[in-house]
Amino acid sequence: MSERPVAIGDTDGPPPFVPGNPLTWIIAAFIRLVSGLNTVVGTVVAFGFLVLMGLVLFDVLMRYAFNAPTVWGHELVSFLFAGYILLGGGYALLHRDHVNMDIVYGRMPLRGRAVLDVLTAAAAFAYCWVLFDTGLTHLTNVFNSGRRTATDWGPIMWPFLVVLPVGAALIGLQAVAKFLDDVILLCTGRSVRHGR
Repeated sequence: MSERPVAIGDTDGPPPFVPGNPLTWIIAAFIRLVSGLNTVVGTVVAFGFLVLMGLVLFDVLMRYAFNAPTVWGHELVSFLFAGYILLGGGYALLHRDHVNMDIVYGRMPLRGRAVLDVLTAAAAFAYCWVLFDTGLTHLTNVFNSGRRTATDWGPIMWPFLVVLPVGAALIGLQAVAKFLDDVILLCTGRSVRHGR
């Protein structure tokens, strides 16, 4: 068996960094599955920004070119933008596009970064849990009450709030995948995600 590193997408048996270990293979499969899910969602969200730009353009044209502003434009754009941000959070974490202290972090070797990431993982898990729990509670309350926004358009709110727990779950799953990959990196010197 060759000693090549595992890259995301490898599916031909147990990962080479721990030959024959089914638990390591399951963890690597979980990391690949979550990363793939967040890649699909992130791609859809990226293309969704084109729809958002179209809505903004339409609203601006109606307001300034035809002096006929929409009742729903600004509010819909605000809800969609918030949803895109939440749904894109897992994708951003997958590609390590979140804010960090690059002045120190960027100069560290991959294993040193993994140590810091493992040490700070509890904060990420806590954030995701609070966002998920609060979002689900708020969604449930709004759904049960049939609440609408207090605007002239007045849409039902719950469809826009579904992204709170879903986005938190995607970020949380990616945080778990990142944590597991960092632990594998610390234990073996190889990363499932980075392939080295």
